[in-house]
Amino acid sequence: MKESVDILIISYLKGEATPEQQNELLAWLEADVENKLYFRSIKDVYDLGRIESDLLNSQVDRQWKKFLDHVLPSRRNHRWLQLGKNMLRYAAVFMFGLVCMQLISYFADKREVSSRLTKIETGVGERSKVSLPDGSTVWVNACSSISYDGSFGEKDRTVHMKGEAYFEVKKDSTRPFLVHADQFTFRVTGTSFNVYAFDDDHEMSLALIEGSVTAEKGTYTEKIRPGEVLVYDKTHAKISHKQLITSSYTAWRYGEMFFDKMTFEELTLRLERNFNVKFKFENQKIKKESFGGSFRKYESLETIMKVISTSTPVKYRIEKDTVYIK
Repeated sequence: MKESVDILIISYLKGEATPEQQNELLAWLEADVENKLYFRSIKDVYDLGRIESDLLNSQVDRQWKKFLDHVLPSRRNHRWLQLGKNMLRYAAVFMFGLVCMQLISYFADKREVSSRLTKIETGVGERSKVSLPDGSTVWVNACSSISYDGSFGEKDRTVHMKGEAYFEVKKDSTRPFLVHADQFTFRVTGTSFNVYAFDDDHEMSLALIEGSVTAEKGTYTEKIRPGEVLVYDKTHAKISHKQLITSSYTAWRYGEMFFDKMTFEELTLRLERNFNVKFKFENQKIKKESFGGSFRKYESLETIMKVISTSTPVKYRIEKDTVYIK
């Protein structure tokens, strides 16, 4: 793809692009701001080449004249001398062309590195521990993902995530650590924190264990204190805070599911991600009932549902990969 884009750009700059190629180039430029930067870098090299080509021709003429004046002052008009002059000009242009090609290749390689994406995804019931290039560590919960591009660590350390992840960030005051989750950006120093941001959940949260995190969303900016949980209600676009119960946000790293007065609507979403099942509520009122407890990863769904049904009014039945709540 990179080679075809380079050919398209050069054809356009030389005025040889067809209307279809011009439209294709325009669509490519509008697709990504990095594409525009890459086009500008190629154009700068091309424009420099046109200027240098004119300079080279004039320099060749001057150097050739100087050579004739010192070596062959009386035979300046011979045909073989004109041939030598042309060969010198061609050689100079050829060498400059090689330099331009190297510059274009350099810019293309830099663009390819900066756009190279590293993505870590987990499936149902899976968890993953990831070491980032800066020495920070991330635990990724089930049905979640984190990603970062090839420029990670150059000016800042930017990570995009979905789902749930626990971060232990290596301190570096010269390179901010940024986490993009849902509608928020979290600006971090050396810090331990948990982010919960599933697309299918009505709440997003950040739980700060230690260190410092600044939460940003549009014009909203707030510094979160250790031991505090920021909760964003996506349905009502409302931000609230609560005191941190550490196990609620860290137990999953050790294979434990911890439910702290959690509604059944939220609880069942978490069970779905761990057991690859779907819950269906035959009684909608049950969704707002709450439950508190903890379970080990190795415990079966049947065991968990039996415990829940003995301590709450919830009744259930399991049919293949569907759990019916009544």
